[in-house]
Amino acid sequence: MKVSVVCIYYNRNYGSVLQSLALNNFLEKLGCEVNVIPFKDTAGTKEKLDILFDLKLPKLFDPEIVKRKIQEKKARKAATDIDEEYVEGVKLRERAYDRFVKTYFNVPKRVLNRDELAGFVEDSDAVVVGSDQLWTPHDILIGYHTLSFVPNGVKKISYATSFGVKELPTAHIKRKAKKFLSDMDEISVREIQGKQIIENLGVDKTVQVVVDPTMLLTKKDWDEMVPSTRIIDGKYIFCYFLGNNPEHREFAQKIKEHLGLRIVALQHMDEYVAGDGEYVDKVLYDIDPSQFVALIRDAELILTDSFHGSVFSVLYHKKFFVMNRHKDGEVRSTNSRIDTFCGLLNLEKRHLTGDLMAYSEDKILQEIDYDIVDQRLHDSRNSSIAFLKNALGIGE
Repeated sequence: MKVSVVCIYYNRNYGSVLQSLALNNFLEKLGCEVNVIPFKDTAGTKEKLDILFDLKLPKLFDPEIVKRKIQEKKARKAATDIDEEYVEGVKLRERAYDRFVKTYFNVPKRVLNRDELAGFVEDSDAVVVGSDQLWTPHDILIGYHTLSFVPNGVKKISYATSFGVKELPTAHIKRKAKKFLSDMDEISVREIQGKQIIENLGVDKTVQVVVDPTMLLTKKDWDEMVPSTRIIDGKYIFCYFLGNNPEHREFAQKIKEHLGLRIVALQHMDEYVAGDGEYVDKVLYDIDPSQFVALIRDAELILTDSFHGSVFSVLYHKKFFVMNRHKDGEVRSTNSRIDTFCGLLNLEKRHLTGDLMAYSEDKILQEIDYDIVDQRLHDSRNSSIAFLKNALGIGE
């Protein structure tokens, strides 16, 4: 079976690259010939106008969004002016990403034009889109991750795709979403909230909530791709924060003092965070996605606001805590995927909210019953595999 995959393999984000790799690898394990579509989700003229009127203009009238964008821009400008380590470090990180993609993804060098997409997939048995936040309002308007280019006769399947928001913001976006979802042959999403969005749109399709592609693979599978040698000698706490939340850094310092372990961190991931190095003992930049997993594997404790940071902590049976990157009410909040993940695996106590500094030493030292977690993950993984096989028509 020939399967073409829509994913953001090119995105310089550890989770995005690893989930893309996991989906491709698992499809190959099922015996599929996998072709990653070499296209970056650029918008055409019509799509740019839709984005302008549906998304950009409304944000200009939201003072909180405008304030945040100005602050982020000033921080980046200040960083490039005065923080040479940051500038050179980001370059090292980007080169590490690019080396990894060249090694693990067999993607043609030439990126397709939009009008070439249909021809690229016309001899495929199926096109699979997934995973990650590929159905955001912005993506729905662009119309690539929606598989609108796929010709008739080729199956259209979503695997663990996420909307990234609690609800779609405008009537226009809702209409476009209902149209493309109704045209899908098989639909699965990563969060319960995503299923609710589809049901509220009135789409007459069965929707299954499945595990992220990274969880389709076992620890043994990941061990084959992750370097066996340690990156950091000795015991350490690994901090992987994508958001700009000072209280998360303060909490890390509290645990550091309590456990007597040094902190190793990857910094300035989604944005430049002034003073981010003040709580860290060892800063790393030249780290590719497989080394990112190795850092989690070898840590004594992981502190993160990242979904995939949590996933790999579980796969490697690590003690971890995950915090919300954004407030629940924020437009850009992606907390629902953490809620679904922790609820699925009986890990609600590892999801910290509220006043972090109020958590007791007993809470910090509490062990995780991985027998229960593993059983739940095993069941969820099997039901997700069954969805994928059924959607592709494998084993019928």
